[in-house]
Amino acid sequence: MLAILRDLLPSYPNLRLVLMSATLDAERFSKYFGGCPVIRVPGFTYPVKTFYLEDVLSIVKSTKNNHLDSTSSCVLPEESILTEEYKVALDEAINLAFSDDDLDPLLDLISSEGGPKVFNYQHSLSGVTPLMVFAGKGRVGDICMLLSFGADCHLCANDGKTALDWAEQENQTEAVEIIKEHMEKSSSSCEEQQHLLEKYLSTVDPELIDDVLIEQLLKKICIDSEDGAILVFLPGWEDINRTRERLRASHYFNDQSKFSVIPLHSMVPSVEQKKVFRHPPPGCRKIVLSINIAETAITIDDVVYVIDSGRMKEKSYDPYNNVSTLQSSWVSKASAKQREGRAGRCQPGICYHLYSKLRAASLPDFQVPEIKRIPIEELCLQ
Repeated sequence: MLAILRDLLPSYPNLRLVLMSATLDAERFSKYFGGCPVIRVPGFTYPVKTFYLEDVLSIVKSTKNNHLDSTSSCVLPEESILTEEYKVALDEAINLAFSDDDLDPLLDLISSEGGPKVFNYQHSLSGVTPLMVFAGKGRVGDICMLLSFGADCHLCANDGKTALDWAEQENQTEAVEIIKEHMEKSSSSCEEQQHLLEKYLSTVDPELIDDVLIEQLLKKICIDSEDGAILVFLPGWEDINRTRERLRASHYFNDQSKFSVIPLHSMVPSVEQKKVFRHPPPGCRKIVLSINIAETAITIDDVVYVIDSGRMKEKSYDPYNNVSTLQSSWVSKASAKQREGRAGRCQPGICYHLYSKLRAASLPDFQVPEIKRIPIEELCLQ
């Protein structure tokens, strides 16, 4: 379709083609259409904590700690490079924090564009980070927030001081204790997580859906939190049905007055599908089991927690047997980012990826275009 539109544009100069996406490879499409303009409109989303398989294994293993505490460790996905305007705004906000004790501009910038690039931004002249600012000011709540969202407490300013040094220099005793405790926990948890991951991968095929782990994680989320819908991304109907049956057979989830488990798939009648948009009654937790239709096609506004299996069904063509098949495959980084974003629509959310950080780094940036996967007659010549 885009190829046809590109050929038509010279003949219809008044035709306006607008392509919109949160994860579109804008430069590639701009080049395809002869260098057409790219307009970037930043949208507001709440920050989303991101856990990977090694984190999830630690979470379900722990029976005492609430993994939703503000100091729990997590990883946030890398986002696009900060614009020069945003860097200038961050510099000015850090300057205001020191000169006028006005921390609101810095907090506003952090909340509006959350991510490692912002949390770990270093002032262009001094190298000071937001964490150093809050550590020096003794802002305990803001320190916990930054640490929980992946702020690096080991970064050094141009004078060689870390956030811990700033807290000690300003005699912020409580801030010192929080940062030290975070550093100690991070060091010990990394070794334990790696051991759990190796043990898990030696017994479970990572390319299969582990509905047992999903059930354990769902239970942990429900124990550690009181409300917020949970969206589970699964590759196909078989996985949705198997996971739903497991939850129905569970002593914890089989009470329909407490848990509403809703499948979202083309095989489900439209009347049943509409239930995903309804807010459950007080005391009832909504759990949506969905394929990748919930990535972009619809928005469920009360979702706070997302469980991403990392798998999807993708149509491909087998030239040897001359047939098209639906195969389960790994998602792209763009799809993973879309899934994360489902958790930050109405309030700060959490996304649990059921694959390792190493696997996440190796995912392709984008899905292979359909025109390269299936016969041309199936795509546009029918």
